[in-house]
Order: sequence, then structure tokens, then C-alpha cells
Amino acid sequence: MLCRKMIVTVCFAVACLFHAGLSFAEPVRILMVETMPVPAVLEHERAFVEGLEHLGYGVGKDVAIDTIKGQGDSERIKTGLAEYLSRHKPDIVVSFATLASVAAHEALDGTDIPLVFCVVSDPVGAGLIKEVGKPTGTNVTGLVFSLMHRAKMDLAKSLLTQPFPGRPVRVGVVHSDYPAAVAEVNAMSAIADEDGRIRFESHKVKFRPIPEGLESMLAEASEGIAALSSEVDYWWIVPGPLGETAEFSRLLLDTTVPVGLCHTENCCKGGGLLFIGPENGKGGRQVASMVDRILTGTAPGNIPPVPPDSFDMGINLTTAIELNIVIPSQYLELAGEHVWR
Repeated sequence: MLCRKMIVTVCFAVACLFHAGLSFAEPVRILMVETMPVPAVLEHERAFVEGLEHLGYGVGKDVAIDTIKGQGDSERIKTGLAEYLSRHKPDIVVSFATLASVAAHEALDGTDIPLVFCVVSDPVGAGLIKEVGKPTGTNVTGLVFSLMHRAKMDLAKSLLTQPFPGRPVRVGVVHSDYPAAVAEVNAMSAIADEDGRIRFESHKVKFRPIPEGLESMLAEASEGIAALSSEVDYWWIVPGPLGETAEFSRLLLDTTVPVGLCHTENCCKGGGLLFIGPENGKGGRQVASMVDRILTGTAPGNIPPVPPDSFDMGINLTTAIELNIVIPSQYLELAGEHVWR
């Protein structure tokens, strides 16, 4: 259960566990640490709790789910963790997004408490793990919140370059200095530089906690949009709290430059060409399965941190037609019901 009444709050939901023939004499205590209430985080949290229930962890008797809410402030998250860990020893910690995951990783250093992270685009760059897809041998594992960069670039490149044969495509990226956003820009720029068919032009704004700091970030983002508009062929929205917001997507969609790659489904529905992203619901349930494995005896260091099992893909056909971009049939098949006009 989630409690959203305090900036940093610890809330308790008592639950029952009779799973795989096991019962617990003592309540199992799961601590959820939330970076901020953006859609991807909230959807992962909801699906995580639902996933536990689906696995047989009933709400009401033998499992306590506690939540620390950081409102995008790393110091608040650290303080909340310190206060909580001084009073309780959770059986497992589940962190949502980069700031919460980094703070939890630091707070749990030297303990035997398992950490499962999610909604983290670059866990290697954040210092949580050394490599995606390999067992960590530590008390940390989790779910990477990103399609592999090269696969995403290949999909985008096959569409965005069509109207501009013979010259590099100029892509504008306005983003905050939130770690996930910076890591994504760096990774995608490095891949793009390999053949030069796409060139990134970026403008970085200072990250501020959401929702309180959103207005200030949008004001700075507007300046970046104005500065880049005449220099780019498309906008490219990267992961991170700013890219999650409908307000930021609308700023870009309202310009004369098309949004080539969206970070949310609603952005693509609203006129962006392409959306590629994790399925938040399935991601939350996948995290629940990881937690279940740990609670039933598997060492977290033996569970490889991996990307989600599946991704959503969306295409706006009206935008594609306006841009003279031909969508391959296999892309339409991948998008399935997520094809909009």
C-alpha cells in the first residue's frame, strides 16, 4: 500500500504470506524507496504490489510493506533511510528510480540486506552494478529501465534518416542533469558518432524535484528549445523525470520541429513519431518475481540484473505520413495496438 501524505513518510501495510508451501513466523518486512511520484515510478510500484499478491503474498497479515517517499530530493531520501534503518531491519529493500537506488545502495553498504532496484536506466553508471546480465555476487540485483541502446538507435535511425538522404540527421535533446538523462544522452551520442548518420545537439537544464521544481525546469527547457529549434530536424526525449512529464512533451510537440522519439506513450499519441519504452506494469511484476526468489531462498547476487522481458512500441502514422516516412510492416506488427492516427 502506498501512503502519499508526507514528503518523506514511512507507511505500513500488513500482508499475509503463504507462498510455495512456506509460512513465516515473523512478518516479512519489505521497504520500498521511491525517488519521486512520476508515472513510471507509480506504475511500477502499483504493479509490484499487485505482482506480490498474484504470487500469493496476500495483503493483511504476514508481510509489512513500508514506503519512504523522497519527492526527488536525494538528501531527504538519505535522511529517511537513516531514520528507518535505525529502527528497523527490512528483509529486502526495493528502490524505484536512480536517486532512491543510489541512496539505498549507500545506506545498505556493509549490511546483508538485499537491494532490488528498478526504473534505473543506467545502473552501471550509477555504481549499482558492474555489468548488466551477469550475476553481481553482491546483495544487489534489479531491473534495467531501458531498451538496449544500440537496438533503440537502430530502430530510430531506420525511420528518422528517410527524409534526409545524403546528410546527417540533426537531433535536438533538451534534458535535465538527472543521472539517467545524462547517461542516456552520452550513450546514444557515442553510438550515433560511430557512423555519423545522426548527430545530437543537446541542451542541459538543472534538475529540480518534481512536482515543486517542474515549473522552473520547464522555463529553462523552453530556453533550450528556442535555442535549438532552428538547428535540428527532430526532438528526441530521453528517460528521466523531465521526460516523464506531459508538460515537457507538450512544449516540444507545440514547436514546428517534430518529435522523432518519445519517452511516453501519450507523447506519441499526441503527435510524436515513435515511442519505445519498457512496459511499466510488466516491469513491476518482474521485480515482484525477483523479490519472491530472494524471499524463498535465492541469493540476490545469483540473480542477474536484466532489462525488462518486454517493451512497448508505438507509432503515429499521421506524423509518419506528414514526414514522408515509410513504416516497415514488421514495425507495425511490433507496435500492435499502439498505432495511432
